[in-house]
Amino acid sequence: MKKIIIIISLILTVSCSHDIVKETSDSPKIRYNIDVTDYSDDLFHVTVNVNNLTAQNSIYNMAATAPGTYQTLNFGRFVKTFSAFDKDGKMLNVEKISTNKWKIENPEKLNKIEYDIEDSFDAGVTEYPVAPMCGSGIENDFIAINTFSVLGYFEGLQTNPIELTLDYNPDWSIGTALPIKEGNIYYAETFDHLADSPILMGKLTFAETFVDDISVQTFVYSSDTSVTASKILGLAEDVLQSASGFIGYSPVKEYKFLMCLVDEETFIRNKLYGGGALEHSYSSFYVMPVNGEHLGGMRSTMAHEFLHILTPLYLHSEIIHTYNFETPTPSQHIWLYEGVTEWASDIMQLRGGLIDSDRYMELISQKLRMNEHFDSTLSLQEMALNSFSQSGYGSFLNFYERGAVTASLLDIRLLELSNGKKGLREVFLNLLEKYGKYKPFSEENFFDVFVEESYPEIKDFIDKYITGSESLPYKEYYKKIGYDYIPIRVSENSRPSIGTNVGMNDDMQLVTMGVNDEAKSWGLQDGDIILSLFDTQITMESVREIFGKISSMNVGDPFVLKVKRGEEEIEINGTLQQRMEKHIFVPIENLTEDQKKFREIWSKNL
Repeated sequence: MKKIIIIISLILTVSCSHDIVKETSDSPKIRYNIDVTDYSDDLFHVTVNVNNLTAQNSIYNMAATAPGTYQTLNFGRFVKTFSAFDKDGKMLNVEKISTNKWKIENPEKLNKIEYDIEDSFDAGVTEYPVAPMCGSGIENDFIAINTFSVLGYFEGLQTNPIELTLDYNPDWSIGTALPIKEGNIYYAETFDHLADSPILMGKLTFAETFVDDISVQTFVYSSDTSVTASKILGLAEDVLQSASGFIGYSPVKEYKFLMCLVDEETFIRNKLYGGGALEHSYSSFYVMPVNGEHLGGMRSTMAHEFLHILTPLYLHSEIIHTYNFETPTPSQHIWLYEGVTEWASDIMQLRGGLIDSDRYMELISQKLRMNEHFDSTLSLQEMALNSFSQSGYGSFLNFYERGAVTASLLDIRLLELSNGKKGLREVFLNLLEKYGKYKPFSEENFFDVFVEESYPEIKDFIDKYITGSESLPYKEYYKKIGYDYIPIRVSENSRPSIGTNVGMNDDMQLVTMGVNDEAKSWGLQDGDIILSLFDTQITMESVREIFGKISSMNVGDPFVLKVKRGEEEIEINGTLQQRMEKHIFVPIENLTEDQKKFREIWSKNL
């Protein structure tokens, strides 16, 4: 999952595999139907036709979590009605036994179940809120469905084949990676396959290109009709083509980008606390604001999601391979699934000639600055293992920051040890060949496998910077490729600062992030809930206008910031500061021969 964080903005924008199962005449036939022809009630109307169940199949499960989300979701809480019937239409007794489970009496007689389920966009939950790209939404001009957010499965039948039909507005088009069996019937080999296949329907535009032999299709709903699929694909065409050189082969035949680009009013009305993209094996699903700020970052986000066709689709542990939708089970290898993928999405642009090394180092600087907003005492391993907790999910975003920088340093270390012959890309591709889609690696032993595929010295790197939380050696490592490190300097941006960035907490409240030392001396702390600035109450609707006033003010001008800390409201008196920049890398003017040679190898290693 790629989640985008916007600092001081109206909106904080903050895979699984399947085995082919042969269907026999006496095996349960599972046929789902989702009816949204009349969506005025804001509900999905689901019918599941089934036969040949046994006592072992008496429980119908809604997902508690899903691949790529790394968070507790509990979609059962959105179910509004639930009924079960035999073949004569007689209602069977059903008991809801937990948030996500319904037990059906006499499952041998079951012919169908019917239930209505609310979309998660406007559900307004505060505990375990669902990011929009991880849930479902019903709007006037589009309907977005992550299938795991609407459809469940019978106990013991997670690996059975599935058919799906959709009833929807006939004037709409549809985008999904699910294959069509015949007519309007979609087919999934297993529930995992179904859950891995989101659906977008509505007033969509369409565009297609090819990356080597991969048909890359883009389906876009946009509230701004000038933003079309062709425009989006045009923004990312060159970066997607750079993936071809990085990967070196075509691991899939088709890939689909499914995008909901909506206006700010929709985000505010639905109280969406974030936006971004969620990876799937053959597609990725986006819910983002449709504005220039976000469209500008679309290239890198699409590159990141596209590269997930490598991991976790082809390279993953047994935890991902046989996914537990009922009980959130963390994997310690999110550093690989997200951190290495984020690194790859940047480095392939450098090595593909789309950006130069100075721009690449600017991206590293940005990630190191974002890293300061997170707990530095947590290792990447600990962050992964805590990802399903309420507190742990807040640290998850650092996989795109510290995780990616760690991968960048690991690449440099590998190139150094191999005299430029084997970097992280080569080790990664070797592991893909060794394992692949249907052969998971050992969750427990993968670090040892990684060392065996590389060099003994890499164990020390893993112990210090992946399973351990030692400070990253970026000053030392990036000097090897000809860059000096400057911890802090005066910014060229003349816009004053209030001494803190602004983000959003799990309760969708605006909070301080990265409070600097001077602001701390006024009494400001990280995590303070911001109530007002310049004696004006701050809301999601007013935040941009209020903070925009700073642009017309000067360094040294006084301001009053009111915050809430615990149950106490505190008034902070401060003065606008000169903006500073941290974690700057500048090219060394007179490179040594070793630095010249190593930078050449590093920047072109394909």
